Amino acid sequence: MLSLTLSALGAGCGDEAGDGPGATMPCYPPDPAVADGDPEALYAASDVPRFDFRLRDETWAALQENALEEEYVEAEACYRGSSLGLVGLRFKGGYGTLEMCVKQPEPYPCPKLSMKVKLDEYVDGKRFFRQKRLNLHSMVRDRTKLHERLAYGLYRDMGVVAPRSAWATMYVNGEPLGLFAMVEEVDGRFTENQFPEGPDGNVYKAAWPVSTDPAYYADKIETNEEEATHERFVAFAKDLESTEGAERLAALSTWMDVEELQRYMAVDDAILNWDGVTTFYVDDDVDEEGSVADHSANHNYFIYEAPSSGKFHIVPWDMDNTLSVWSWRFFGTVPHWTETPDDCDAAIPVQEGHAHVRAPGCDVLFSALREDPEGYRSAVRDLLEGPFREGRLEEQVDRYAALIRSSVAEDRLGPSLLTWNEDVAILRSELSEMRRRMERLLDGAASAERGD
Repeated sequence: MLSLTLSALGAGCGDEAGDGPGATMPCYPPDPAVADGDPEALYAASDVPRFDFRLRDETWAALQENALEEEYVEAEACYRGSSLGLVGLRFKGGYGTLEMCVKQPEPYPCPKLSMKVKLDEYVDGKRFFRQKRLNLHSMVRDRTKLHERLAYGLYRDMGVVAPRSAWATMYVNGEPLGLFAMVEEVDGRFTENQFPEGPDGNVYKAAWPVSTDPAYYADKIETNEEEATHERFVAFAKDLESTEGAERLAALSTWMDVEELQRYMAVDDAILNWDGVTTFYVDDDVDEEGSVADHSANHNYFIYEAPSSGKFHIVPWDMDNTLSVWSWRFFGTVPHWTETPDDCDAAIPVQEGHAHVRAPGCDVLFSALREDPEGYRSAVRDLLEGPFREGRLEEQVDRYAALIRSSVAEDRLGPSLLTWNEDVAILRSELSEMRRRMERLLDGAASAERGD
């Protein structure tokens, strides 16, 4: 599936030295500091580290052939020349970064696929900078290779819990797979770091307070799978469903930190996150009148239920499709989440008609949040005057681009350096347009409230 020339090497790291095809980095004995190191040091590194993985050729070939199964195989891992020993390795991704990549007819649309490393798949207790798992994202939908680092950083700068991200290069059996985004896993280690006062709560993937059926939440839980009952999530959904207007906002504030949620939405809007919490995709089965025939669902986020506060927190995920004015325009006809649509049964065409979505303003959570427009505007002002102010992200773009430029140039499965430089320049120039859009959004909301 991946057009790679596999060398006839068995499991084990470091039999051959060098950087050319078929050569591996020498892999020395484990460095104890790597297992117990501070995760912040990993993601704040001032260079791009290298991972080497060695698999038997038949294992690597089978892994590629069965990528959609997302099952781990044995691999010997090496990081910066130090052995990590035996780990689990598999492909990962959603519809746009795995399923579509594999199922689309030739020519193969994705030059590389994202991968996940599970440190303790075969050796209990094994850690890497205190982590059990590590995500290596291929960034095939991000032409600049900067979106994850920039976007997650904005959420965190606004006081929203979000994964950390950096970059790494990856080699399998000596063959270079190029540059990847190294992204922190949202799991128990993540909650220990981000919610030290209550680290043992439930983590859900893409669960929204729209169902009173516990089975819906059971299907989406990522931690505490055996003991969780989901009663509180069900109660959260019932409170939103049974209220309206100001009462619904009061219900929302019982279950979530509304100010934190407003900051989340300010960043989400600013980075043009059209594939996140506000995008409720509907089934393809849409009748002739354009009504939603079945149901709608959003994705690309986690929800953490903090036991200490009893609050639910949204954690952003998958930033490939952010920070792009060009891609956001495919969703330009969808009403903003602060707007009340005339028809909540309408299926709105997006992506040039290849998909349909439901207006986010029809959702119970967003209908509650729009009851406090000044709170949202305050969050937007804080963003524009702080992390998203003129020049700040431009400086980050320049700094991060300088950090990864040589890795981009060496990535034979990525864009040419000329194309990448052009895309980075486009991103940099579009940041001002994104700011102006948020300023217009502020002015428009104020005008609407005045009745202008």
